[in-house]
Amino acid sequence: MTSPTRCTDCCGRCMSAAEANAAIRRLVAGRTVWTPEALAELDRLRAVWRAAVARELTQAA
Repeated sequence: MTSPTRCTDCCGRCMSAAEANAAIRRLVAGRTVWTPEALAELDRLRAVWRAAVARELTQAA
C-alpha cells in the first residue's frame, strides 16, 4: 500500500503557494456575487496562501 502524497484534513499545510494561488484564482474567476460562504472560503484560501509563502521563504533562506 502506498502512502498518500497529501494530507486529507484540508488545513492547507500541504499546499504550495502556487497551488493555493491557483485555488484562489479558480474561486474568484468570473464571480460577481459573493455569498458569506464564498467570502469565508476566500479568507481561508488567503490564509493558506500566506502560510505557504512564509514556509517557502523560510525554506529558501
